[in-house]
Amino acid sequence: MQPTHALTSASATREAPPGFCIGCAYASACEAGGYGKQELAGLRHVVERTGPMHNGEYLYLPSTPFRALYAVQTGMAKTVKVDIAGREKVLAFHLPGEVIGLDAACQGHYANAVVALGNTQFCKFPFAAVAQLANRQTNVQWHLLHVLSRQIRQTQQASGDYPAGERMARFLIDLCDRRAALGLPTERLPLPMSRADIANHLGLATETVSRLLARFRSQALVRIDRKGLDLLDIEKLRSLQ
Repeated sequence: MQPTHALTSASATREAPPGFCIGCAYASACEAGGYGKQELAGLRHVVERTGPMHNGEYLYLPSTPFRALYAVQTGMAKTVKVDIAGREKVLAFHLPGEVIGLDAACQGHYANAVVALGNTQFCKFPFAAVAQLANRQTNVQWHLLHVLSRQIRQTQQASGDYPAGERMARFLIDLCDRRAALGLPTERLPLPMSRADIANHLGLATETVSRLLARFRSQALVRIDRKGLDLLDIEKLRSLQ
C-alpha cells in the first residue's frame, strides 16, 4: 500500500466547536445509532472533527497506534485489509453515523486501513475520553458493545459462500437496510465506491459485478447512474437472496 494522501491528525483534526452536531445533515443518523440519547450525551462533548478528506485519502493505516474511534459524518469510507504480499481486501463500507475502529481497542493499533470514498468528513472520539466516560456511565459501555455486536453480525452475514447474483442482491439490500436503520433515505443508494471495490468486497470479478448490475437493470429492479443506484423493486430484490 502506497498512501499518497495519508491524513495527518495535526493538520486535519480539530476540536469540534460548541453545538457541533446542530445543523449537521446527518445528525439524525447518529441519533438513530444511539448518540442522540440523553444518557450518551457525554460523547458529544469529546467529539472532534476530522477532514474533510478527498477520495482515496487514508484516515489511518495498518499499525497506526490506536488512539480514537471514528464515525463517518458525511460521505462514505471503506475498511481495507492488506496482506503480506500487498494485496488489498475490502472488508466493509461505512455509512454516515457508523462507527469505525472499535476492533482495534484490544490490540492497541489499527490492523487495517480506512480510506475516504469521495469527499468525506469524520467525527473523532478520542478513546481515552470515551473510556473515562464509559467508566462513569454504563450506558456508554452497553452502546459500544451493541455497536461491536452489530458489526460482527454484519461480517458473518457477508461471509457466506453464496451464488454471485445472491451476493450482489444481499450487498444492495444490506446497504438499504443499514440506511433505513440510520434514518437515511433508502430509495436512492449513493455508490461512491468503484465497481472494482464492490467486486473485491464480494469476492467476484469486476466484470461479474457489471454484468449483474446490468441484469438487475434489465429486470427493472434498479436504475443506475454515475453517482448511485435507485431501488425500483426492493421486495423482488429480496427474493433473490
